[in-house]
Amino acid sequence: MNHHRDQILSRWQDRISLVPSAYRWLALGIASAQIFLFPSAYYSLTPPLYLIIAVGIYTLLKTLRPLRWQEKNSITLVLLILDIVICFFLVLSTAGLYSPFLLYSLAPVLTAALLLDRGITFGITAVSGAYVIGAHLFNPFFPTQLLLPELSYFLAYIIAVSLAAALPYLINVNLRQRLQYEDIIQERQRLSRDIHDGIAQTLSALRWQAQLLTRRLRAMGIELEEIKQLEVLTEKARLDTRESIELLRSYNGGGFMPNLRVYLKQLSRENNLIFHVNSEDNDLRLGAPAELELMRICQEALSNVRKHSGAGHVDIKVKSVDNHFEVSIADDGCGFDALAYYQGGMQQTGGHGLAVMRERAESIGGKLRVLSLPGKGTEVQVEVPANNQTGRWPWLKR
Repeated sequence: MNHHRDQILSRWQDRISLVPSAYRWLALGIASAQIFLFPSAYYSLTPPLYLIIAVGIYTLLKTLRPLRWQEKNSITLVLLILDIVICFFLVLSTAGLYSPFLLYSLAPVLTAALLLDRGITFGITAVSGAYVIGAHLFNPFFPTQLLLPELSYFLAYIIAVSLAAALPYLINVNLRQRLQYEDIIQERQRLSRDIHDGIAQTLSALRWQAQLLTRRLRAMGIELEEIKQLEVLTEKARLDTRESIELLRSYNGGGFMPNLRVYLKQLSRENNLIFHVNSEDNDLRLGAPAELELMRICQEALSNVRKHSGAGHVDIKVKSVDNHFEVSIADDGCGFDALAYYQGGMQQTGGHGLAVMRERAESIGGKLRVLSLPGKGTEVQVEVPANNQTGRWPWLKR
């Protein structure tokens, strides 16, 4: 699977790196047409044929040596700076805002938006707008003014450079998001296999040895409570490990509510729990990473109900309020002192799971609240922004 994914990614990288080159040739063709079709409007220090040939040779070199996706080193930055300098010279030497090479000057912006990170992309976008207006207002070769027509040209250029930066950048971000999500799923599946082939097998063997020891001691007329406890603890560890494997493998996309309902059916078969689900939106969809984290939070909360609460009924509510999705999981179990959780005292009450749930919620820009009193049950509330397509994942900060 990883090999197939790497092949797809490699093909995508090869194809996307051709986009800036194709754009350069298109922009050069438009500039050439402008120069030869409207020679009276052409102003330049260089004869038009020589200038087009020079730009054509430079474009050919850029095509033969395109930048690659995520290629970020000193040579890349030097080539990018050189590209900006050349585009600046083209605009400066051909009358600023009247230059036929204005579209060509967007090539560095498009390259950065498709292939490099956010900081470089926004920086080049700002530099492009600055040098175009500077090449028009402070042009040492052609005296110019910034009147209404020129201002409209400049506004049109700003719109074009913004689109050239924003649209490819969004495509780039969405691709990174999807690839990262696939990496998370594959890593969880790999981890589940490692647990199954390692810890789970060891615990099964340990449980079998404990049972064998119990039978042998019983045949000798010996009953030891410690051996019984060892068998019980081993079985509990085995069940917990199996549940961990199921949690790692159970979610493979397909929507939050369908996966939650499947998980609840599995829990109801294996435990004496009755679930009531009240959802105002059965098609709750978030960005894949946020959806995955929300599912893990719910699984952890339900696992705590099964292990610790002694509850018989669990009410689950999912609703949309003020551009937020709210998920509530309430049980009628024994409850606990929730004040200790907010005061950081859960280490003494086994509350590491709650801390992990809170961290998961914060990682996708959400909030986690725990309401509980001894003997009064527990309610876990999760609030996630409805427009959360990525959350605050480090790999999207680029």
